[in-house]
Order: sequence, then C-alpha cells, then structure tokens
Amino acid sequence: MDVLGIGNAIVDVLTQTDDDTITAFDLPKGGMTLVDEDQAESLYAKAGQTTERSGGSVANSIAIAAALGADAGYVGKVHDDQLGGSFTSSIRSHGVNFTTPALTEGPSTARCLVLVTPDGERTMGTYLGACTRLGPDDIEQDEVAGSKVALIEGYLADTEHARRTIGKIIDAASKSEARVALTLSDAGCVDRHREYFRELAEANVEILLADEDEIAALVGEDGIESLLRGNGGNCEIVTVTHGAKGSTIYAEGGVKHSVEARPADELVDTTGAGDAYAGGFLYGWTRGLDLETAGRIGSVAASHVVAQLGAQPPEDLRAKVTADVPQAG
Repeated sequence: MDVLGIGNAIVDVLTQTDDDTITAFDLPKGGMTLVDEDQAESLYAKAGQTTERSGGSVANSIAIAAALGADAGYVGKVHDDQLGGSFTSSIRSHGVNFTTPALTEGPSTARCLVLVTPDGERTMGTYLGACTRLGPDDIEQDEVAGSKVALIEGYLADTEHARRTIGKIIDAASKSEARVALTLSDAGCVDRHREYFRELAEANVEILLADEDEIAALVGEDGIESLLRGNGGNCEIVTVTHGAKGSTIYAEGGVKHSVEARPADELVDTTGAGDAYAGGFLYGWTRGLDLETAGRIGSVAASHVVAQLGAQPPEDLRAKVTADVPQAG
C-alpha cells in the first residue's frame, strides 16, 4: 500500500448560507467547533437543504490520493446506520480500501455540518459520535508496516482512546520501512494539544503537514526548522500551505522549496483544500517524485477541490492534475 490514513470518519453535511446564519448558530466563522448529539440535531434541523459526502480530514486526503492513482487505505469508525453506509459507499467509490468494522451499538456515525458562505469560507460544527470508539484493536500492524506512509489525523488527539491508537501506529511503523505522517488538522486542535504534537514531531513523525496558522500555533517563536531532523526534531519533511499564496516545503539539511498555488477556476468552497494538498503531496512523494513536484501536485489538486462544493475528488481529477503536472500521470 502507498498511503494508509487513520482518522475520524465523518459524513460532511454541506449547506450554502450567509454570515448572519453563522452568527445565529453561535459558531466562530472559519473554525471547527465540537458539538454534542443534541446540538448536532438542532444545527441540522435548521440547516435547510444539504448535501452529504464522506468526510473527515484524513479521509478526504486519502480519497484524493486514491483518485490520483495511489494504492490507498483508510481506518476509521462508523456506526452501522444510514450515515455509516453513506460514508462507506462514498469513500470506496474513490478506490479506497476501507474495511474497519462498523459499530452495531453505541453512538451514531459522526457528522459535520459545513456552512459555506459566499466568500468560500467554511464554518464547521462537528459531532464525533462513533469516531470516539476508534481504538488500537482497529489497527492492523501488518497493514501499517506494509504501507509507504501512515497518515495520522491530528484531531485524534482529542480522545485518550485514539491517542493509544496513534501509539500503536507509531510502534508498527518503527518496526518497518513505513514513514509516519501527521496532519495538524486545525489551529484550535494544535492549541489544545501543543505539547503532545511537539513530542510527536521531536520523536516519531517524519512528515508533518499543516497550514500557516497551524504551524505557527505549534512552533511559536522556535521556527519551523526546529521540527526538522538535525535541528532538534524528527521530521524529514514539513509542508506548510499559505492558501492562495502557495506552499512551502521544508526538508532536512536546510532545503526549502516555494511552490506557487494554481489559481482556482472558480472559488466555491474552501472545505478540504488543505486535505487535497496533503493527499496530492503524499501521492507524489510515494511515487518518488521530487518535493517541489509533489507540492505542485498537491496545489493543483487543491485548486480543483475548491472549485466545487465539498472536499470529494472532482471528476477526472487525475487527468486534470496531469494536465498541469505531467509527471503526476
């Protein structure tokens, strides 16, 4: 397997709205707020017309990598309910190997209400539900060891049960050639777990993927280079996205690449832009392409994702990316 993702399996419930609705829902614009089941039901009842898609940060990345041609797998927990079935069929439709047993009792499948405003910004209210039941028993060590890279979702740090899952992934990777990658997910998540993420970056993680707000929350005044091997960290690669300004890729030995963004044909919804970049980058990296080319693949994939509603791989994504980056084919 090229890429194995482990994260919160969430059904995205997308709706287009305005700033007044964001205010009425008492959600911070552009952020992700965890809600309980009652709050989730209340939000969804008020949302109006919606569209359902499989989601979750790493699930989005893995779907992108698979759509580009990677041999990709995903580990995440859903319930054996309608939304769980929707998630399963959706992620498998992109060619992702998803076989994690579903819950038959306990909390329902996680869902995230994604409120998209006319400026393309997305505001999220997330009910974790069945995600919180993901545990070490769901990880097949041979599957981790047999992958080129295991991508861990930063949001997993929100539960102690999932942290033990992260530990099992790291242990399996350490006994093989597999690399450990971590996506920081959200600046608020980094604020909640900064010391934990620093420990991972200093001892276990080889590839770190983040946006500029997330990385700033993690490193503070230390500088991004402090995460790299030889400078006190364990990372071989750190990628930082800057929205429309492109991305920067840092590598051990003081190497730094600046990658221009591909302008979107149309800005509809920024949901999953960073996830698409991560999926595209890891696809390129697992193919042995140079870092700048891998970053370009991520940038092009992201530009096509934001031109639609939702974070799913656009139709004919591989052809669209190859048109800009021939090496991607």
